Amino acid sequence: MVNDQIVDSNDTGASNPGIVYVLSNPAMPDYVKVGKTSGNEPKDVLERMRQLDSTGVPRAFKCEYAGVLTEYEKTEQMLLTAFGENRVRQGREFLEGIPPYRVIAVLKHIALEEVTPDPGAVADETPEKPLKLPAFRFSMAGIQEGDSLHWADDPNKTCRVIGDRQVSYEDQEYALSRLTAILKGWNVSNAQVGPYWLFGGRTLDELRADYLSVEEGS
Repeated sequence: MVNDQIVDSNDTGASNPGIVYVLSNPAMPDYVKVGKTSGNEPKDVLERMRQLDSTGVPRAFKCEYAGVLTEYEKTEQMLLTAFGENRVRQGREFLEGIPPYRVIAVLKHIALEEVTPDPGAVADETPEKPLKLPAFRFSMAGIQEGDSLHWADDPNKTCRVIGDRQVSYEDQEYALSRLTAILKGWNVSNAQVGPYWLFGGRTLDELRADYLSVEEGS
């Protein structure tokens, strides 16, 4: 039903292409931002992200997905309506308590073209200090050798855990961060993995948050 509503908003015959994007921010781990901008190239998304990187935001946004759509303004509103129970407040394009891949799954189905910027293309004038989180290890989440992880963008794609950070995919061994970069088509050697892999229906970011909350409380 969600997809049908949004597809209808694009099936008008009008020609008004633009971009709808999904952003996350490490300073706001429980939120995602859905937004829009004109244009049809990754540089247009990067420019919008630079505009959002104001003094009121402690860390820069990260683009989880961006797609070109016809009637992109209507599509943005339809997404916010479809996920309305997660919307923080009217007039704000933030959703709370929903992992990015759920919004992306709808957006990917209707986008004409993906224009997600390569993380390596983001060049800030003032580099951020790295967010100090422990590197994800499968043992943090009770994931064992032989368990399977599902790719959030396409759950039919799976990899098998063969070590605390290593996986097997199509009979080849990878560090999970490297496999993530390959599947995303990113020209980076050490990609973020947390939002993009599922175990037991939950993202690795969610599982790591559980682990850290237990560690802090112990």
